[in-house]
Amino acid sequence: MLYSISGTVVHGKGLGHRHGMPTANLEDAGIDIPFGVYAGIATVGGRSYYCITNVGNRPSVDSSEKVTIESLLLDFAGDIYGRTMRVDLYSYLRPIMRFEGGIEAVRRQLEKDSQAALEYFRKNDIAP
Repeated sequence: MLYSISGTVVHGKGLGHRHGMPTANLEDAGIDIPFGVYAGIATVGGRSYYCITNVGNRPSVDSSEKVTIESLLLDFAGDIYGRTMRVDLYSYLRPIMRFEGGIEAVRRQLEKDSQAALEYFRKNDIAP
């Protein structure tokens, strides 16, 4: 494992939810790790899920330089706002990048990132 982040799940802008890819946003945890997208395991409410986590800004969806920590939990549906979540980051998948083509380009990349994360965990025999 590379890094572990823990915090309260807070409301973001809701953009991911509106477009069928809801993320769990952690409150600013004051972390100092390289920006990028990671394969991780998120634990909330005593259950663990594979996830992909973006640490940094989001140049494809807004121009803010605000650092966000947002995880797309794979095979999860539910409301976890206000709950404590721990995210263990296992593998750096790629740097932050801007995608031309709007939210659909972001969705396609998230699908690729999700597959890369699942492949990493399968290859290394790591269960959530």
